[in-house]
Amino acid sequence: MRYLIEPATASGTAAGHRQAVEMLYRLTGSRSIDYLPSGAPYLSDRQVFVSISHCRTAVAVAVDEDGPVGIDIESRRRVNNSLIGRVCTAAEQALVEGDNDPTMAFLQLWTRKEAALKCRGTGIRGFASLQNALLDPSVEVHDIAPTLPDTVAAVARLKA
Repeated sequence: MRYLIEPATASGTAAGHRQAVEMLYRLTGSRSIDYLPSGAPYLSDRQVFVSISHCRTAVAVAVDEDGPVGIDIESRRRVNNSLIGRVCTAAEQALVEGDNDPTMAFLQLWTRKEAALKCRGTGIRGFASLQNALLDPSVEVHDIAPTLPDTVAAVARLKA
């Protein structure tokens, strides 16, 4: 598995997509990106699994030749406390609330969950999927430490 994280060069979804295509080109030599009906990206001219994420401040891409991959990146933003209760298990909520920086602790947990769901190909299908996202023993999730301030990321892939 390989991934790249870069500061966003422009704002907006279209700009994030263009930047992701260029980052994928540097990783794979391909710009032939297409999307499955589920919205998952793939390279039509390569046998490689792809995941893309972008937020206000950064763009992240991951590729894996061996199996599905998921990546997510988030920058600091306001988080509604009711969202924490709907997305987190009771144990996760206690960890977030007990952290020195609950906002970033929640966003790191969110990136882990979203990366896992992307890897499984399900995406976010309501709050129940987010609460249970890290319970799948076939998916391994790793935190990524971006060099960008107030930014968190995670990547996931199927266990070998």
